[in-house]
Amino acid sequence: MHLLFSVPLVACLLSHNVLAARPKKCESITTRKEVRDLSSSEWRTIKDTIEKMQDLGWFRFYASIHEVYFPVVHGVSQFLPFHRRFVRYFEMTAQRINPDFALPYWNEFADYRNPADSSVLSDQLLGGNGQGPNKCVMDGVQANWTMTYPNEHCLQRNYSDGDSIKPWYSAEFIQSIMQRSDTMADFRDRMENSQHGLAHLGVRGDMSTKHSANDFLFMLHHAFIDRIWSIWQDDGHRTTFDGPGSMGEEEMTLDSKILFFQDTVEDVMYLGRGQMCYEYDEPSSEPDLLSKRDNINSGLSSLPHDVLCKWYPKSCDQATSDNTTESTAPIAHIALKQLPLPAEISQEAMEMHGFDPAAVQRMADEARKFVEDMNAAGFVPKY
Repeated sequence: MHLLFSVPLVACLLSHNVLAARPKKCESITTRKEVRDLSSSEWRTIKDTIEKMQDLGWFRFYASIHEVYFPVVHGVSQFLPFHRRFVRYFEMTAQRINPDFALPYWNEFADYRNPADSSVLSDQLLGGNGQGPNKCVMDGVQANWTMTYPNEHCLQRNYSDGDSIKPWYSAEFIQSIMQRSDTMADFRDRMENSQHGLAHLGVRGDMSTKHSANDFLFMLHHAFIDRIWSIWQDDGHRTTFDGPGSMGEEEMTLDSKILFFQDTVEDVMYLGRGQMCYEYDEPSSEPDLLSKRDNINSGLSSLPHDVLCKWYPKSCDQATSDNTTESTAPIAHIALKQLPLPAEISQEAMEMHGFDPAAVQRMADEARKFVEDMNAAGFVPKY
C-alpha cells in the first residue's frame, strides 16, 4: 500500500475558509449523473480512477474512517452532514488523481421492486452478487478486488434473499417522508431507517458492515441519499437543522462540528458553495417525481382527499388551494400494479449494523400502513 503522500493531501482536503455566513460560491461545479446516464468515456474515467485509489490505499482509508466513526454518526443528526462531507471528500480525493472524475449516483427508485435485476448490479457497471463460499464479487468495476481493511479479504456481497434482494422503499413513500418531515430530526430518522438501511442490508457482504465504504456501491448509494436530502432542502428546508448530537452534544445546530472533519454543519448546507462544489443531474430513469412537486406527473391527483392529506400534506394544501381535491370515496378499480411491501430488517441485521430497533420497527409499521392505504385507493405507482 502506498500512502506516503496521504498526510499533506489529507490536510489539503480538510482545510477550508471558515465564513460567518454561507460559504463562497464555487468557481467550477462537478455534475453528478445517474450511473446509467454516463458515457463509456465517463465510466472509463471512474473505473481507472478508483483502481488507482485502490492501489494507493484510499479504499482502506475510507473504510477505516467509516468504521471508527460509525457509532457516533449513525442514529443522530451527524448522519446526513457527515456522509455528505465524507462522500465529497472521496470525490475530491479522486479528482486529485483525475480532475474529470465525477461521482455518479444510483437512482434506486427505478429498481426498488427487484434491485438484484438492476443493470447497475451487472458486469457492465458495479457487478453483482458474490460467488463461491466466500461470496467474492467476481464481475463489475471491482471484480476480484482484494480489500485490506479490517483484514485482507475479497470484496464481498451476499444478497439478502439468495440471488435476489427483497423490495426496497418506493419513490412514493420517500416523497411522503419528504412532505411529512418538518425537522431534521424527523427527516433523518425516517431516511436513515428506511431506504438507507435497507439498501445496505439488502446487498450485504461488505455493505452491511461498519467498513461498508470498501464497496464503491457505498458511494453511489450515499450520493443518492444526499440527493434526496438536497431536494428536501430545496423545498423550504435549506438550513433546517436540529436533533440529537453525539460525543456529549445533546442538540446539534448549524455551528456544530462534523466529526472527523473541521467543517461546521453550516459549511455543507449549500451545494455549489464552499467545498460542496457539485450538483445533481436529473436521471433519465426518473424525470420529475421528487425534484418537482407535480401531482399530475406523480399520480397523486387520483388519490382520495383523505389519503392525499394523510400522506402528502403539502400536495394536499396545493390541491385545496387549487380547488382540485377529489372525493373521499374509494376508487372503484383495482390497480394493475400495486406497491409492494418493503423488506423488513431482521433483529440480527439491526444488531450487526447498530440500528435502533424501535426506530426500525416504527418505520416498518409506517411503511406497511402507507402501502395498505395507497393500494386500497387504487393508486398506480410510477415503477
